[in-house]
Amino acid sequence: MKTFVTGATGLLGPYVIEAFNDTDVVTTARRGGDVQCDLTDLDATRQAIEELQPDAVIHLAALTDVDQCERDPGAAKRINVDTAANLAATMPVEAQLVYISTDQVYPGLGGPYRESDTAPVNVYGQSKLDGEQAALRHPNSVCLRTNLFGASRTDGRGSLSDFMAGMLREEKPVTFFEDIFFSPLHMRTLSGFIRKIVRNQLSGVFNLGCRGGASKSDFGFMVAEHLGLPTRTVTVGVSTQMPDRAPRPSDMRFDVSRIEAVLGTEMPTLEEEVRKL
Repeated sequence: MKTFVTGATGLLGPYVIEAFNDTDVVTTARRGGDVQCDLTDLDATRQAIEELQPDAVIHLAALTDVDQCERDPGAAKRINVDTAANLAATMPVEAQLVYISTDQVYPGLGGPYRESDTAPVNVYGQSKLDGEQAALRHPNSVCLRTNLFGASRTDGRGSLSDFMAGMLREEKPVTFFEDIFFSPLHMRTLSGFIRKIVRNQLSGVFNLGCRGGASKSDFGFMVAEHLGLPTRTVTVGVSTQMPDRAPRPSDMRFDVSRIEAVLGTEMPTLEEEVRKL
């Protein structure tokens, strides 16, 4: 089996490569990777797919900076939508396309959300929802909405847990938001589920997160407790204290009953995931 991983030098890439180490993994990225390919270019994408003939494409490449997407919707479309459309148009029918999406496709008014409850409040969320629709034009495709944390293996990139732990370790002032709720998975867990989903040839759209979820404030204190870090520099606040930012959904918690039913497994709790740090 040959697996083509795009965006391989991002946060999730190293974990996905590890999870697929029983396959022949080929990577691409803006900097580095086994092959260079401009996925926003249809002809370049077609050439790469024809040369590689992958059995599965794990499409991690994305523009995930919410504020940058708001400032530059054209870039958000090129990277989050057009790349998915180009892969969907050029991949063999029997190959599986895995599109990694986001919890920002939901309105944020009151989770947990089912897969049908979409109503993005920012350009990033809309671009990822449009990217899902582009990916789903490929008959063998699956879109996974998720949020993640864990120790970064990528130079110059850090997850939310990395940021929180770093601030606490250095005893710098940090604000934990009590009005933002989510259902993240550790990147190792997430990558393992992606491997299982490919092995089972699932298709469609799935929420892929922990059971339940928590506020980012509660998450931060879980991280601190697990790692034995001091919290005296923490202020608990609300996200409205951060002006001049793109709109963001407040409650992005997932209803994960669909993926649990299809895989026949119970998703882990956030407490269980934090213990993997």
